[in-house]
Amino acid sequence: MAGTVASEYVEACGAGPLRDVMSDVELPPVFGEAWGKYLLSRPLFSSEARTRQAADDLTGLFAVMASLPDRLFGGDRREFCAAIGADPRRTELMTQFDGDPILYGRADLYDDGSEYRLLEFNIGSELGGVDISEVNRSLLAHKEFGAFAEEHGLSTVDTPAAIARQFVQATQKEAPVVATLEAVGGMAAYDGLHRSFQESMKRYGIELLMGEVDQVQEKDGRLYLHGRPLDLILRYFSAHQVARDPRNDKPVETVMRAYAEGKVVLWTPLTASMFSYKSCLPLVSDPDLRAELSPDENAMIDRILPWTRKLTPDLADQVRAEREHLILKPFAGLSGSGIRVGWDQTDREWAETVADCLREDYIVQRRVVPVTEPVLDAETGKVEDWLAVWGLFVFPDGYAGAFCRAVPSGGASVVNLGAKGARVCSAFHY
Repeated sequence: MAGTVASEYVEACGAGPLRDVMSDVELPPVFGEAWGKYLLSRPLFSSEARTRQAADDLTGLFAVMASLPDRLFGGDRREFCAAIGADPRRTELMTQFDGDPILYGRADLYDDGSEYRLLEFNIGSELGGVDISEVNRSLLAHKEFGAFAEEHGLSTVDTPAAIARQFVQATQKEAPVVATLEAVGGMAAYDGLHRSFQESMKRYGIELLMGEVDQVQEKDGRLYLHGRPLDLILRYFSAHQVARDPRNDKPVETVMRAYAEGKVVLWTPLTASMFSYKSCLPLVSDPDLRAELSPDENAMIDRILPWTRKLTPDLADQVRAEREHLILKPFAGLSGSGIRVGWDQTDREWAETVADCLREDYIVQRRVVPVTEPVLDAETGKVEDWLAVWGLFVFPDGYAGAFCRAVPSGGASVVNLGAKGARVCSAFHY
C-alpha cells in the first residue's frame, strides 16, 4: 500500500498540479524562513497501523531501558552510567537529582519494507524537527493536495499540538509560560529553528520565551526569563554541553535546584539523558537480560531492534567476517559522527577499522537496508530514488508525529542533515 500511495503521488506530480507543490504552498512565515530551503519536494507516506505499532514498541523498549539500572545494577544509577561509558562529570550531572525519566524522545528508524527498525533512540527534550508537521497543515490547505489526501484517506499527527498537551498537563495551567533554554552561547546557531517552534506553539496558547541558561534570574521563589515568571523550562542544554563549558555550571545548578524544590517544571530532567547513549541498546539485547524478560517484551525487542552488541575483543572475528552486514557506532556520538560502515570498506580497511574502534567505546549493529522512496525532480521531471530515516516522536501519551530526513540513493551511507543533498520532510498516514 505504501508503494501504491507513493507511486500514485509521484504519478500525480508528473501529471501537473502537484509537480512542485512545496514551492506553491503557503508556509507559516517564520517556519518558511527556517526550513523552506531544506524541504524535500514531497511528504512521505506510511501505514498508520504499522507506524503506531512501531511507536507502541518504542514505548515498551523505553520501559525496558528505564528499568536497566534496577534490573542490572541494583538501582545504582552511577554504576549504570559507568557501564554505558559516561565520564564522571556527565554522570554527576545525570544523577545529581532524583526523578524518573520521562518518555519524550525521537527514535530514528529505517523502514525495511515490512517493519520499522531502530537505529538510535534520542531521549530527552533537546530534539530537532519538532515543528516539521507544520508542513502538513499547509499542504492540506492546498486545493490539489487536499483532494489527493481526501482520495487516499490520509491523516497526520500534529507534533506541536502533542507537545502543548504535555506542557499543560505538566504545569496544570491552560496557558503556561515556557522558556526554551540553550546552553551558554548556544542560541545563535539555532535561533531560527527556535523561533519557528515559538511560532507553532503560540497557536496552542503556549507563550514560548527563548534564552540561554545564564539569562535566567531567581527572585521571590520563582525563576524568571526576560522579566516573565516561568512555569516550565524546556531544556535544550545537554549534559555534554554543560560538561564542556564551565560557564554553564552555576546557572544550570540554579535551574536544577529550582526544579528539585518544585519551583518550576523541568522538561525534561537530565536523568533522561543517560538513556540516549547508544550503549543502552546492547544492554537491552543482551541474552542474559532477555532471559528475564516476558515473551511479549522479547517479541517487542525482536520487532524493533536489530542485533546490537558492545564491540569487544571476543566479537572481533565475527565483526570482521560479517563486514558487509555491520555498522559500528560510538557510545555517545552525535549527528552521525564517528560511525563506520563495513559495506563501504575493503576487508583490509575494515580490519583496521575494527582494531581502531576496539581502542574506544563502540557498539556494533546489524545493517538495516531501507526501502527507497520515489521523488520527482520538479525541474527535470525525472523520478529518483531517495533513502529516508523516519524520526518518530514518542511522548507519555503515545505517538506524536514524524520528522523525516532523506538523501539521494547511492550517496551518503549515513542519512543526516550534514550529508550532501540532504532534505527534510513531513509524514502522512493512510
